[in-house]
Amino acid sequence: MKTAYALVKLEFDDLPEISSQSLYALSSDADSDYIIVDVRTPEERQVSMIPGAINETYFERNLAEYQNKKIIVYCTIGYRSGYYTRSLQQKGLDAYNLSAGILGWTHINGPLFNPQGRATNRVHIYSRPWDLALKDYTAVY
Repeated sequence: MKTAYALVKLEFDDLPEISSQSLYALSSDADSDYIIVDVRTPEERQVSMIPGAINETYFERNLAEYQNKKIIVYCTIGYRSGYYTRSLQQKGLDAYNLSAGILGWTHINGPLFNPQGRATNRVHIYSRPWDLALKDYTAVY
């Protein structure tokens, strides 16, 4: 998993990132002012999302509401979110790429929820070679 993300990181070495551990710590801090943006496809989000995340479309429609927040962007492993984070940074927003994406989140046993708001251990991955989630999670592709 670290090797796969290291390849992604080469493309975005200039971007600020946040680790899954740091995001998890933020989620338990009532004073934190951040938003999590999931840039994966609707099909991927139908499987699961990180708690509290919103999709890119909703974020874009309500951008003014998030101008002064820390924006944490994620996808499967950090590639698509890296591009989106870069575009937000170029607009002057305080954006961070979630290192290793939702797969990295599974490596800290981060909770996932389905669209009905129920906890799940299912996570959408790109394809079989990307099945890098922890064994306690069920890969869907």
